[in-house]
Amino acid sequence: MRDSKREKILLAAAKHFSKFGFEAASLEDIAAESGVTKPAIYYHFKDKAALYEAVLLFRLKLLADQVERAVESATGPEERLRAYIEAFGAFLNEHGCFAAILAHEFSDDGKQMSDRAAKELSRTLSTVTAILNDGAEKGVFKIENPMVAQMMIVSTLIMHQTTRTIRARVASYVRGDHKISPDPSMRDLTRILADKILKSVRA
Repeated sequence: MRDSKREKILLAAAKHFSKFGFEAASLEDIAAESGVTKPAIYYHFKDKAALYEAVLLFRLKLLADQVERAVESATGPEERLRAYIEAFGAFLNEHGCFAAILAHEFSDDGKQMSDRAAKELSRTLSTVTAILNDGAEKGVFKIENPMVAQMMIVSTLIMHQTTRTIRARVASYVRGDHKISPDPSMRDLTRILADKILKSVRA
């Protein structure tokens, strides 16, 4: 992103929305971190909702574009599904605050997500739907509900990014013969997740 007041505001806003959610995030705090005044935020964005929508749209578009490029470069339904999962995970790993924003949004059942943002998010669901349908038509996959597959993928990846501390705390109390590994890398997690999802959908 180029260095500009608008972009500084968006970066600071993403950080605050990820930490506090939409309702609790403060425009005053966002302005202070951006190095601008509150009226400067209103110069670029109509209100808090417009700022939030801009944060969502920017990252949702990047996510959908990155996933689509990864899938297009893969061949065959299994390779494309694996590429989808790995690209999604890589994006959340690179944009850590966005995973937290999505976690807030999902826990609130999309209360603050605009129709434009929901439409942009639907691009990822459309991608995984096309992969699963293609696999089913070719006899590689069983017929699956794409929304269920999407929930399994996205919820796992988001939890990985947003629950490190509690995973470590809970794991420290586990007793038994099996070692608990609470913090796999995103790369390891996407590989494990892809293996499990592929195993579940194969015909």
